[in-house]
Amino acid sequence: MSDRERLKLFNKLCKTCSRHRVIPKSIHIPDCSQGSTEVASGGCADVSQGVYEGRRVAIKVVRVYVTSDLDVILSVSLLSALSYSCVKMLQRFCREGVAWKHLRHPNILPLIGVTVSKQRFAMVSAWMENGNISEFVERDRHVNRIELVRVALDTSMTD
Repeated sequence: MSDRERLKLFNKLCKTCSRHRVIPKSIHIPDCSQGSTEVASGGCADVSQGVYEGRRVAIKVVRVYVTSDLDVILSVSLLSALSYSCVKMLQRFCREGVAWKHLRHPNILPLIGVTVSKQRFAMVSAWMENGNISEFVERDRHVNRIELVRVALDTSMTD
């Protein structure tokens, strides 16, 4: 299969999962949030540290702003009754989960899986001890930033 055909299939998979608000069972994992600690917050999600299969993981939990119970969101028969913003959030979650699972690049952590429960929607990846690049550079003011950029560019040029 050519790269072009592979990209076309990948785009169709992302669009289909988004449109129908489904996550393939192949990327579902059990909830690993028990005992997790919140470490960061962003615009649409919170990140916690947890444990999955004996290793530390990052758990990205999507914030859901809904006045009703999450049972409504999870109920297939009621999906047509969801608000526009809730449907869009579910579509983004499905698209991001599927896309992330299929990304392969040295600078992108692989997605371990997705966990969906009555309490939350979350994506799980390996835990990086030094945090994200911004946190790393902020903590270590003497790091060679030019070298970090050069390595990132070299890596992206060879892929």
